[in-house]
Amino acid sequence: MKKTLLAVALAPLCLPYSAAAQSPDEVMVVTANRFEQPIKEVIAPVSVVTKEEIEAIQAKSLAEVLRRLPGVQIVSGGYGQNTEVYVRGTSSKHLLVMINGVRIGSATLGSADFSQIPLTGIERIEFIRGSRAALYGSDAIGGVLNIITDYQAGEQQAQISAGIGSDGYTQVGGSVAGTLGQHSWGKLAVKTEQADGFSARQLPFEQDDDGFESHNIVGEIGTAVGDNWQLSLQGYYHDGEADYDDGYGAIGAYTDSSLYNIAAKAAYTRNNLVSEVTLAHNQDKAQNNSQGVTGSEIKTERFLANWLNHYQVNQQLGVGGGLEFYRDSVSNSTTVYEEDERDNVAAYINTLYREGNVQLEGSVRTDDNDSYGTNTTWLVAGAFSFLEDYQISASVGTGFKAPTFNDFYWPNSGNPNLKPEESTNYELSLSGSQAWLDWRITGYRNDVEQLIAWAPIDNSDPFSDWLPMNVEEARLQGIELTTHFNTGPVYHDLSYDYLDAEDTKTGKQLIRRSKHSAKWNVAYLLDQWQFDASALYKGKSYEDAANTETLDAYVLVDVAASYFINDYLTVRGRIANLFDENYTARDSYNVQERSYYATVTYQF
Repeated sequence: MKKTLLAVALAPLCLPYSAAAQSPDEVMVVTANRFEQPIKEVIAPVSVVTKEEIEAIQAKSLAEVLRRLPGVQIVSGGYGQNTEVYVRGTSSKHLLVMINGVRIGSATLGSADFSQIPLTGIERIEFIRGSRAALYGSDAIGGVLNIITDYQAGEQQAQISAGIGSDGYTQVGGSVAGTLGQHSWGKLAVKTEQADGFSARQLPFEQDDDGFESHNIVGEIGTAVGDNWQLSLQGYYHDGEADYDDGYGAIGAYTDSSLYNIAAKAAYTRNNLVSEVTLAHNQDKAQNNSQGVTGSEIKTERFLANWLNHYQVNQQLGVGGGLEFYRDSVSNSTTVYEEDERDNVAAYINTLYREGNVQLEGSVRTDDNDSYGTNTTWLVAGAFSFLEDYQISASVGTGFKAPTFNDFYWPNSGNPNLKPEESTNYELSLSGSQAWLDWRITGYRNDVEQLIAWAPIDNSDPFSDWLPMNVEEARLQGIELTTHFNTGPVYHDLSYDYLDAEDTKTGKQLIRRSKHSAKWNVAYLLDQWQFDASALYKGKSYEDAANTETLDAYVLVDVAASYFINDYLTVRGRIANLFDENYTARDSYNVQERSYYATVTYQF
């Protein structure tokens, strides 16, 4: 099926849902419970962002997509610069990031590098808020982000695009997808982009343009075998370079990075059974260099194998389970870790029950790891619908975050006695769905213990050595309000978040988390035009643990417009930071001023 650009553009405005082009009853997600199910049957709060929406808002980075979503606060500078993602107050290392269901990220730093994950080839992004460790294991304390590039069944398309923008930004890309014969399919997307940038940091740091360049490829090939089997091979590759201002005075500092993920999948479907085996290998490699100096190359390689199953016993009851193995291997060109490899073996089961107005969900998972032993996590949730249009739901779940290789095994400063960080998450929600309005209000509390931080071995000795230790605790609690509605032809997506992110030992707020934040996203279609606008408010936060250095509140407004010249040719324009807000996201770092972008897309 070939979709014209104009038909695709209409989709996001037809429904009060992020997942466009489908009715609310048809929107499907795969991340919440590790099998495909209607979004209306998911108890956890889910956001889905489609390829069409990403194109309409003309986002240039993953951070620009995520900052529009409920529960998310972003701290970032220019494109290619370090990006921090806070989900309901949890840090980047507490958000599990996956590509097509396969975990990615550095085992030395303990998180994915959001600044180096491109938008190339993405079909949709599924974002689950709240603990999901009972299904996914380590990292899923704050939520799960699944970046999906899967070929969309029946799609036949080919397009090219080119764009320019402020600070020397340019990009060129293309994609093709379609069937190959009667039973097979293929997809290929490529993109290259670069910018001269601006100085990442303020005086006294080096004052030069810190630009970036990025080259990305996404591909897939697959075939159906008989009536029950599907085989596919998916690949993703990123190669980039980003300049930065070094905190220790190095001149001309830059980071070379490369990421790839290759996954082979075999899926079997018959009657009420779905079973899938995945074998994957990915790599996260980075090297910090400066003028005349080649830095150390730090690399994580991960091999993963999992077997996922779901069986629908009857209309009311579904059961699932799976086995998972992954091996993390790390290397550093200038440093030898005391241990450079560890294995993780896991098993999980989950049950979902739906009868009349009642939904119940339960999951339990056990992980056994070479480095830190066994961790068992669980989740129970329930929902009750009443008065046809309303639902109340509640959930309780545990999670954990594995110590990194740096925490455990860095020579002379690692601590092999560390325990995983652990969490218990509670949620209570009330939601409603009317003809013109959908809304949800959620109260949550996430107690995180055994947080790892540097501390003296002997507090009574002022000259004591310091090591990473399980010494910190935090309580993250808040209220999240989301609503979607139409006023005539205008679609509105609003959210407000109240967050109390407290260090329970000191009573102070955790750094760079605002107590108040809000987002308002608007879309409007007029004849051959599509208009999109977003307003983001981020309240006051603190730069230091003592809460003495304040980061002021700010408002950012972006506007975008698309003109569909015909069914094949589209011209788009965007103004970011429309009112040229002068704000500070992180002490001593610059942010982008008002900037302009234009893109031309042709679909064959």
